[in-house]
Amino acid sequence: PLYCISKSSGLGITEKVIGKILSWSGLFFICIQYFLVTDLVGRFGFYKSLRIGALFSIPLAGYFPVSLITNRGASDGTLTFTTLLFVSALYGCIRSFSSVVFSVITMTSNRTVPENQRASMNGLAMLGGSFTKALGPLFGGILFSTSVNNVIPPFGSVVVYSTISLLGIGLYVQTYFLREYDGHKDALAKVRKDECTSSDGDVDEEEPPNF
Repeated sequence: PLYCISKSSGLGITEKVIGKILSWSGLFFICIQYFLVTDLVGRFGFYKSLRIGALFSIPLAGYFPVSLITNRGASDGTLTFTTLLFVSALYGCIRSFSSVVFSVITMTSNRTVPENQRASMNGLAMLGGSFTKALGPLFGGILFSTSVNNVIPPFGSVVVYSTISLLGIGLYVQTYFLREYDGHKDALAKVRKDECTSSDGDVDEEEPPNF
């Protein structure tokens, strides 16, 4: 919204036009989000889907300033139809692939801990997520106001979205350092086997629960 409203380093459009952008991007998001998540995970697995989602979500924010070029010649406070479609599709795509990232992170996180520890793990994850969501608007507001005030218009918005895009690329790089882990099944089976052996000398052949 700051970029859309800004007249010096943004599109300078009204709240009504911003509502149209959000409506179009929401429609795009609804149409592809479910199929995108299920198809990617089914075809590529969890970790490759996470990398794909990270690559095509936040890093795409660097393309938002292109709308300053496509909107040349439009009346004050309005968007050309091309710009409306471009911004809506770009924002919808970012939201859709971000959904892939969050969904896959949730699924993979739950697979890395035993069933009796999932509640604690999800509670800590929600705590950390809520904290960073509180800092996000603060960081974004300071970044935008500082860039607009200190960079020649309209390049302030270019600095803003370039910074956000670089942070997204950093997330994408981090996904390559994640180690696929599903070893708690074997570990739990070994612990139970050792316990049964030490207690009565007999090995319990009961199959460990499937987490």
